[in-house]
Amino acid sequence: MSQKTDAPLESYEVNGATIAVLPEEIDGKICSKIIEKDCVFYVNMKPLQIVDRSCRFFGSSYAGRKAGTYEVTKISHKPPIMVDPSNQIFLFPTLSSTRPQCGWISHVHVKEFKATEFDDTEVTFSNGKTMELPISYNSFENQVYRTAWLRTKFQDRIDHRVPKRQEFMLYPKEERTKMIYDFILRELGERY
Repeated sequence: MSQKTDAPLESYEVNGATIAVLPEEIDGKICSKIIEKDCVFYVNMKPLQIVDRSCRFFGSSYAGRKAGTYEVTKISHKPPIMVDPSNQIFLFPTLSSTRPQCGWISHVHVKEFKATEFDDTEVTFSNGKTMELPISYNSFENQVYRTAWLRTKFQDRIDHRVPKRQEFMLYPKEERTKMIYDFILRELGERY
């Protein structure tokens, strides 16, 4: 993993390569340390600002995604966030998002984690790198499971809402055409 030594970036959006967005104090100001698959760099924004900007980039906001998480899972304390459902980008906070020490971890990049001697958590990411985070093992494990639950619940909603293409192929052409038209009309009716 290479370390960029350039000046911090002014903005950033979470993407599929993002492993973590962690708080880092630079010259007395809270900024973000971005860990991606192949590099580490800094951004002149707080982690929560980056999460909110990323949610907005994908058509919502942090507040909207947080409300959506509550609607689906009823999780209100340290909720995981679905930043971009189409690319399976789900983040979870290490602490309450109101605390400046809160970092955000990409669920898909967590491969293993274990407790350390001093009640922190050592995490192995998808790029093979490990990092010790100042969060208890139990809390980290809980966040991983809650995020998995959000992902599963969201995927279930998608799977049960949209008929699978193969289902249409089991019927004769006339009936298949009628099913497609009915589906389109039903979708239009729900939207308008």
